[in-house]
Amino acid sequence: MAAGMKAQKTGLLELRTSVDRWIKVLACLTEETLTVSPGDGAVEPVNHSPSPSLGGKVNGEPNNPSSSSPVPESITNIKRTVRITKQDVGGLGISIKGGKENKMPILISKIFKGLAADQTEALYVGDAILSVNNSDLREATHDEAVQALKKTGKEVILEVKYIKEMSTYFKNSSPGASIPWDSPPSSPHRQASSDFPSHSMVELKEGKSISLKMCHVVKRQCPPDTENRYFEVTSADRHSSLFLRAKDPAMAQSWYTAIQSAANALIPRVKEELKSLQGEPGGKEIKHLGWLLEQPAGGAEKPVLAVLTEKDLIFFHSLPKSREALSRPDQSHPLIATRLVHSGPGKGSSLMDSEFSFALRSGTQQGVETHVFHVETAKELSAWTRLLVDGCHSASELIQEVTAACTWKGEACILSVHIEKGFTLFTEEPGLSKTLLFHQPFEKLRMSSDDGSRIIFLDFGGPEGEIQLDLHSCPKTMVFIIHSFLSAKVTRLGLLA
Repeated sequence: MAAGMKAQKTGLLELRTSVDRWIKVLACLTEETLTVSPGDGAVEPVNHSPSPSLGGKVNGEPNNPSSSSPVPESITNIKRTVRITKQDVGGLGISIKGGKENKMPILISKIFKGLAADQTEALYVGDAILSVNNSDLREATHDEAVQALKKTGKEVILEVKYIKEMSTYFKNSSPGASIPWDSPPSSPHRQASSDFPSHSMVELKEGKSISLKMCHVVKRQCPPDTENRYFEVTSADRHSSLFLRAKDPAMAQSWYTAIQSAANALIPRVKEELKSLQGEPGGKEIKHLGWLLEQPAGGAEKPVLAVLTEKDLIFFHSLPKSREALSRPDQSHPLIATRLVHSGPGKGSSLMDSEFSFALRSGTQQGVETHVFHVETAKELSAWTRLLVDGCHSASELIQEVTAACTWKGEACILSVHIEKGFTLFTEEPGLSKTLLFHQPFEKLRMSSDDGSRIIFLDFGGPEGEIQLDLHSCPKTMVFIIHSFLSAKVTRLGLLA
């Protein structure tokens, strides 16, 4: 955690370290990072049977039958001052965990029965020690806290605050144990993906952090458990991920919302960094960017980073870190040749079975490409729908005109479609002026269609009837552009919301 970076949210979660193994971790969310930490190495596999502590009594632990001191609800998150008189043997009678190096406060992890701290009946496992004898411990390392507690005299004054979820965090802890931190892939198909390399189970005692800058946060399920209490956070380069489990769906939603909000707050910075990567004035202006889950026909979903510029919709597999990577996207589609054909719950399509999905059709020279995407929330769906429609209109106003070589009545010519001037068909010889074949405004267009192969049909209601133009490639691109220009013109007139 960067110096001076205050935690926005902390709490107890579980991290998956293998297919069937979870460990309890303290999660700490700041403005720029999500960190999970075991403190001094507390490890707790799922359904691990409790083992008795060595003479230790865990105050405030409801599952501990020996506990005689349930924690009053009234003290949660309230600062308290507790005076302790040290004993000649046993000192304060507490164990602590945490510290600045572990991205967590100094926390009481054990209170030993019959010793000084226990006799006060005012301290609990999960209490964060804010200060000792007026010496601030909120930014102390573990060793600094240990030394501060050892140097106290017989009378010790602790300022503490109880953090409720910490009581279960320290149950069955094993001091000094090391923990494998890299989460396994969240679903089997990812194990072979280059985006999720097989992690060596590196043992990290200081926790694991993921930068929130353009991280990907996804709600998950983990059958046979059908509760929505799982989520995954993946770094922008897709080299690191944390698969986490909360105690219930409400807590999972709270963490998801907090992480997503913090990541969204960093998007303006990402835009500026991408702008600087372009390294030239007049580069593409980035209107929006965000992670989508694409659902290919007959294939497994895959994450894509969608970047919306003033003219194009561009896809990357990870956040570009160099000018070369930025200039070589996985896919790029002109907005004026891209149509939003679905937004919301699917109707009979297995690909669009998500409530929060949308589909795009993009015209290319080879044919029409269809892309189906899923997002996590209704807010995201609404935002992408609006941005894509508005982006298409803005791109139309910006580009103004598109031309294409074609053949009409056996003669090679050029078709110009202009948002203001309409349709112009002309021939042009090198060194000679243009020869106008026909011109029609948009207002005269009654119908446009195509044969799906190479012919576009335009009907202006004139005596010549339907005009057939051979575009020598898939005509869908031109049909989509015509529709985009028309939609932009109608919207400009205020006839379409």
